[in-house]
Amino acid sequence: MEPMNRPTDHRGLEVLTSEECDRLLREAPVGRVAFLHSGEPHILPVNYRYVEGSIVIRTAVGSKMDAAEMESRFAFEIDDWDPATRTGWSILADGVATVVTGEEEIARLEESGLDPWIEGTAGDLWIRIILDDVTGRRIG
Repeated sequence: MEPMNRPTDHRGLEVLTSEECDRLLREAPVGRVAFLHSGEPHILPVNYRYVEGSIVIRTAVGSKMDAAEMESRFAFEIDDWDPATRTGWSILADGVATVVTGEEEIARLEESGLDPWIEGTAGDLWIRIILDDVTGRRIG
């Protein structure tokens, strides 16, 4: 049986389908958010959940919350790489961040099992990144 021809990008990397991106976003436990804070770029690791097509982060007061309160644009990235086989994948998403304030929605998000990143910190604040675009690539 011949291998399936998959779409590739301009560099020859395999383009992941939206279903593959959704699956990987549901499975990966840690990603990175990128945003501007006080005019400077920030990239931070976060644990998250992929809920209803959005990235949800549980956090404390700080630069992420400041940017979300201003409904700033965020980028989000997850990846995996095996140096031995030189294979891996990457997903990049972007959208507008908002602060989750509704009591019912917060209660529902708390049921997702997303604990604060650092145990013992005040991680009672929630950010939702409403995604505009999700793309993924696989190498190898």
